[in-house]
Amino acid sequence: MPKSTFDYDVAIVGGGISGIYSGWRLLSNLYDSPILRQWAGTAGKLKVAVFEGSHRIGGRLLSARPPGFPDTVCEIGGMRFTSAQTIVSGLVENALKLPHYQQIVDQDENIVYLRGKQLRFAQTQNATNLPYNLDWVEQQQLLPGSKADPSGLIGWAIGQVLPGVLTAKTNQELETYLRTVKVDGTPLYHHGFWNLLARAMSSEAYQLARAMVGYDILGSNANAVDLIPEVFDFSPDEQFYLLNGGYDLVPWTLQQQFQSMGGEVVQGAWLKSFDKSAGEGSHAGVTLKFGGGRDPVTARAIILAMPRRSLEMLTPTGPVLDPAQAPHVANLLQSVEPVPLYKIFLAYSHPWWQSAGVQQGRSLTDIPLRQCYYWPTNTGSGPMPNTNGLIMAYNDQLSVDFWAGLSAPGGKAPVRPYAGKQTAAPGEAASAFDKRLLQNWEEHPAPHEMVMEMHRQLKRMHGVQYAPKPTDAAFMDWSADPFGGGVHFWNRGYKSWEVLQQMTQPVPDFPCYICGEAYSTVQTWAEGALQTAEIVLQKHLGLPAPGWISQSASA
Repeated sequence: MPKSTFDYDVAIVGGGISGIYSGWRLLSNLYDSPILRQWAGTAGKLKVAVFEGSHRIGGRLLSARPPGFPDTVCEIGGMRFTSAQTIVSGLVENALKLPHYQQIVDQDENIVYLRGKQLRFAQTQNATNLPYNLDWVEQQQLLPGSKADPSGLIGWAIGQVLPGVLTAKTNQELETYLRTVKVDGTPLYHHGFWNLLARAMSSEAYQLARAMVGYDILGSNANAVDLIPEVFDFSPDEQFYLLNGGYDLVPWTLQQQFQSMGGEVVQGAWLKSFDKSAGEGSHAGVTLKFGGGRDPVTARAIILAMPRRSLEMLTPTGPVLDPAQAPHVANLLQSVEPVPLYKIFLAYSHPWWQSAGVQQGRSLTDIPLRQCYYWPTNTGSGPMPNTNGLIMAYNDQLSVDFWAGLSAPGGKAPVRPYAGKQTAAPGEAASAFDKRLLQNWEEHPAPHEMVMEMHRQLKRMHGVQYAPKPTDAAFMDWSADPFGGGVHFWNRGYKSWEVLQQMTQPVPDFPCYICGEAYSTVQTWAEGALQTAEIVLQKHLGLPAPGWISQSASA
């Protein structure tokens, strides 16, 4: 196929953060890559398109605004980043210059409701207050006055099995240690994290710590090499940041800039399959076939910015997905496991929880609610007494199945059951992005049964007999197709640091590249999506690391 007959130089499939970021980087920095300069030719124009199956760019970032909350942005998807995440923080702070603020999480006065007993967070730092039968050595980690968080029992236990975890002074030292250490003569990557914890802590301590960390996945039996650093990401000293305009503002801004540079965004384009097409000389291009009667397109290269489930939904043909042509790819795909995640926001006429002595941050429980955040209604500047209020509930793994039982039959979204607040007030949708935030809320209605059960558990947790019924609600179960899960964890038996590199180009002589959070070593974060995108861009497409991140963050 002659060079000029390719429809695109790069076709990116998937409009999540890694997909739109890849397109933005390709057009922003094409002159920095000999490969891209050659593709652009004398005209200096690189033809790049992002194909997205839905009507929205953003993927698992989903910011929303309830009508009647003009200064509020809810995060139904990914919600935050940390200063240690150098690619995302550099993108937000230096490249896009988007306002952000520190998230308030654990407060001494907030509620911890465990085994039917209501405590305040400060009380949980004393083992004698806890309704758990801890061993003596475990009780010593929570002595009165120590200000130790019971969730830290997980880190303490892993330190008993792997003392090098506690002595590593840098992330690089920790990474090297975890990748080389053996337990009982077996490399650590063959071990499940929960299996290791069981060596050093009682079942009671495990149940307590898992409840107090707030996330079931942080006590799961995933690959220990990758889960251990994830646990330390949630240490009490870690600082989290939210964007004033919502996390969705990142892909939105990237999309606007990408299109202004000549990039094309094609929505409603569900990829069905892709295969080799004849290229100039020995070069093999790619033919993409879509559903819905859309015409096929050709490209020099394809970037699949897609999680495991989305990749598995493609027809297994061509040099990458056909088991007969590339039998190793199926094993690579199965190296990670999607993790169910669920979020729901409940809107109220006023913040009734303040009567229970809580105003901001989060409260925790072992009932299916698991954890709730008292959501700021004025872009993070603190609680606003005597105004309307929002609560976000967030849970994973086993609790997701509980709430799935209260979803609409067949997984279909119900008609929004709440009346009276569905029309935006004048000025609420002043910009296109404001309209998108309102639309995101309206398109994710929560079933009435689910909302009322969540309301019931919130009252029980806060110890109140009466609270006003919710006025509105929105939710998302991220285990639904095409995502398959909200985040991913590496399965036992895989060297993630090697599979990550292989997945970015699973068939060495074919121009198909894969990126996203799923096959990264910073799973559960947008940072992981950008980590693998940078590997594709730098290692395979010749771009240097961007100047707005530190060298340590480059691929």
